[in-house]
Amino acid sequence: MALRLALALVAAGLGASAGAAAQEVRIGTEGAFPPYTYRDRAGELRGFDIELGNEICRRSGLDCAWVVNDWESLLPNLVAGKYDVAMAGMAVTTERAKMVAFSLGYEVGSNAASAVLMQTGASTSDAPHVAVQRATIHEDWARSMGYRVSTYPSLVAAVEALFDGRVDEVLGPQAFLEGVARNGGGRVEIAELFGIPSGDTAAAFRKEDRALRETFDSAIAEMLADGSIDAMAEKWFQAGDGTE
Repeated sequence: MALRLALALVAAGLGASAGAAAQEVRIGTEGAFPPYTYRDRAGELRGFDIELGNEICRRSGLDCAWVVNDWESLLPNLVAGKYDVAMAGMAVTTERAKMVAFSLGYEVGSNAASAVLMQTGASTSDAPHVAVQRATIHEDWARSMGYRVSTYPSLVAAVEALFDGRVDEVLGPQAFLEGVARNGGGRVEIAELFGIPSGDTAAAFRKEDRALRETFDSAIAEMLADGSIDAMAEKWFQAGDGTE
């Protein structure tokens, strides 16, 4: 009797372990920064970071859900607990690292491929009025150059300011702005391509969430080693890195 009871208890314990729910993880993203993160015509989230995050979760046995949040408050809302991770083509910077902890980089930083978008045929200026997305490395760079800078909550809003004639140029990621130029009906064109010094692209975590960060690090390291991340980058990027 005692042996049968012990075996029953062991079996029950094994069954409970097998049926244990996967850890639920919420990932915050902007959803407006192709090719990293954006909504397709059906409203579904797509992009490099979306595919990468989903694969990290699959390999790690995590039950992940995406939370769309505006770019400017992405990190503050991570710290406040609205979600557990932030992935949105984000470059590691000294200022951001004061607020959050970053994963292993899944894109090596060097020079973020950037571009200047102007109205077609417009003359260039030595002191342009430049539109940038707020709280990005492009805003930091434009200010360091002494330009007159207007900031916007999204790249789309910055481009709209150019179409409306409120600014002379838009400064931002090459991949995004080249897409605008291709689909702009001839109204805008790329005036310049250049690189901005950039840190690695990485996922952000609350500083105290070390275990979750290490789980992501393990999956990222595995995917870097087996070529999965390179294959995803080849799929999603045609104009190089364009981190925010």
